[in-house]
Amino acid sequence: MDASDTSPEPIPNTAGEEDARNLPAESAGDRHPILASDAEREQTVARLREAVGEGRLTLEEFSERVGAVQLARTDQELAAVSRDLPATRPSTELLAEPETHRAVCSHLIRQGPWSLPVRSRWSSWFGTIDLDLREARLSASDTEIAVQNVFGTVTLIVPDGLEVVVRGGGLFASQKIESPQRPPAPGAPRLIIDASGPGGTLHVRSRPPRQTSLRALLRGE
Repeated sequence: MDASDTSPEPIPNTAGEEDARNLPAESAGDRHPILASDAEREQTVARLREAVGEGRLTLEEFSERVGAVQLARTDQELAAVSRDLPATRPSTELLAEPETHRAVCSHLIRQGPWSLPVRSRWSSWFGTIDLDLREARLSASDTEIAVQNVFGTVTLIVPDGLEVVVRGGGLFASQKIESPQRPPAPGAPRLIIDASGPGGTLHVRSRPPRQTSLRALLRGE
């Protein structure tokens, strides 16, 4: 090489290497879904159960989401079920005194969106009580209802997927408990019914009774 030649040496092109180093890591939305495990499904159901106790989901919404959990094949489908819920559960709520409701020779109805406390007492003295829990919001994952039924009729309509436990009874009393169309999922919210009183009838249904129209009655159906 001629000593008089002082032209600068060519600068290597490293733009491509810098671009490769500056590329963002693979985002969560771009990664391939992973098949969900049974343990992950159980964890999701447990979080949904807590959300019911926090009043974030109704029993009917819980039932629908548990169905989606059982059908979920991937972790992304599973995450979508609880995407609108906080990741952690708030501090445990204080146990309040039970609310008391009475129907004395009268008809008491609760339906639509309403709040059911952790513990409540329902007394029917020759009356009728209808409780539709499908859109109810619970205050805890375990809810206790004490039913004192004295020659009355008490009916509870519960959504599929809710575990129902009936305890107690009374002299000359009857209980009609319908099995749900879908069994409760592991970790589902639990409704505990403590029944007492003579001569009453307790109905627990997973769907409302069939309404008979006037035309059907005239036809003898």
